Amino acid sequence: MTRILLIKLLFVSSVLSAQPLTSEQMIQRGDEVSAKLLQTLGGELKNQIQNGGLIKALHFCSQNALILTDKIAKESGVKIKRISLLNRNPLNHPSAEEKKVIEAWQLASNQGELLPSHTIYNGIYYKPIIINNEVCLKCHGTLQSESPIAKSIKNSYPEDKAVGYKMGDLRGAIQVSF
Repeated sequence: MTRILLIKLLFVSSVLSAQPLTSEQMIQRGDEVSAKLLQTLGGELKNQIQNGGLIKALHFCSQNALILTDKIAKESGVKIKRISLLNRNPLNHPSAEEKKVIEAWQLASNQGELLPSHTIYNGIYYKPIIINNEVCLKCHGTLQSESPIAKSIKNSYPEDKAVGYKMGDLRGAIQVSF
């Protein structure tokens, strides 16, 4: 009987210690995880471009971006998604709830407002992804339809919508769930 009571106490104790994160904790963890994701993906793409050009980087991204995202999520003990209204990969299409955040940011941006560095919505952290590097436009800008990169994008992502951006545009969001 004592053993059963001890097991019940340990269970109740573990449930009570698993308190939800405060907003400040969500922001801190979200900032850390999203920065790690952006550094990892950006570093890998830069390496691929330097060692093999844009086509190699595009191929690497199509094969590895989700894997790297999942790896960082697992290492960090969170769930991470990259989402966009104009997604390249259909797996990055936002849900109705996620869409609300991006659309609110897009409206603010269209009205000339500065976007926040993050948003907490329904207990989930969102960080805007902004086109802030010229190299992003080589695959996400206005592309000539017959260019090698445009053809490669079409081959890798037949339903691609992630082009036509310019510097400063909202590209999407990184979502971190705890």
